[in-house]
Amino acid sequence: MADDPSGWSLTESDPQVFTQLLKDLGVKGLQVDDLYSLDAETLATLKPIHALIFLFKYVAPDAESSQESAGVEVDPLDNGVWFANQVINNSCGTLAALNAVMNIKPQRSVHEDESIQLGSELENLREFGAGMQSLDLGHVLSSSDHIREVHNSFSKSSPFSMDPSAFPEREKEDAYHFVAYLPINDILYELDGLRRFPIMHAPVEGDWLDTARETIEQRIATYPAGSLMFNLLCVRSAAIPRLERLINDPSTPAEQKFVIQDQLEHERNKSQKGAMENSLRRHNLLPVVFQLFKSLGESGMAAKAVEDARTKGKERRERMQAKGEAE
Repeated sequence: MADDPSGWSLTESDPQVFTQLLKDLGVKGLQVDDLYSLDAETLATLKPIHALIFLFKYVAPDAESSQESAGVEVDPLDNGVWFANQVINNSCGTLAALNAVMNIKPQRSVHEDESIQLGSELENLREFGAGMQSLDLGHVLSSSDHIREVHNSFSKSSPFSMDPSAFPEREKEDAYHFVAYLPINDILYELDGLRRFPIMHAPVEGDWLDTARETIEQRIATYPAGSLMFNLLCVRSAAIPRLERLINDPSTPAEQKFVIQDQLEHERNKSQKGAMENSLRRHNLLPVVFQLFKSLGESGMAAKAVEDARTKGKERRERMQAKGEAE
């Protein structure tokens, strides 16, 4: 259930959430990964990268704000950019992902599993929205039951559903916002659904990530030194199909296959772990937990379970102290 009256829940900044979200929307050939650094060596291990999704602490713009993005707002229709405005609370994560993938050109590969495709639903949406103003596109997306259901399928389980407007005196939490960066027609754009138009940053010469790195680092520099107010994700080509092809290719050198095998195992483990985490997100386990505690109480085993846990904790602390590891 979504906590907001809009019917849209908050999105976690988790790459596996975004990867599965794109898959559930019909996108093929793409995955999303955390990006811990913008240095060339880190980026090289993840290429090809098609877009970046930037999460940052949102501060409402004002005349003296230094955290406004640089660049120039341009009309998307005049510049060949598919861009939708955010018209619903909590939808910025999904909107940033959609604004990104709608501008990534489908890529057909001789290896079908490595092709990048939007899927029939998003292709139809892109064609239907061609020529629409950004605000109208935002309303089209927000009125899509399918997109909203996929978005909300990753919402955190809660035993209560409360209307925030019923508690106006409650202190509001910090707001965070997602935007996308990617090259479109050899120009770096920032797609922020809260802005009226896309933001044109700079022409891309060579690797577009060099331009994106400079732009994002300038944005981060506007925050206080040492701030942990942002996160960066990359939208890249799906790794597993390519790695499986290379490791089964007789022409791949044997010494290279050892490296590829390690990479493949890492990607498979990451995918399996992500699938498990997403499965847990989609199931409300709180009733099971409540019932477990209720059963323990009714059976008279609760007190014993608590005492056993305390005893084990005490023994563990004593062992740590004996080894000199206790703080």
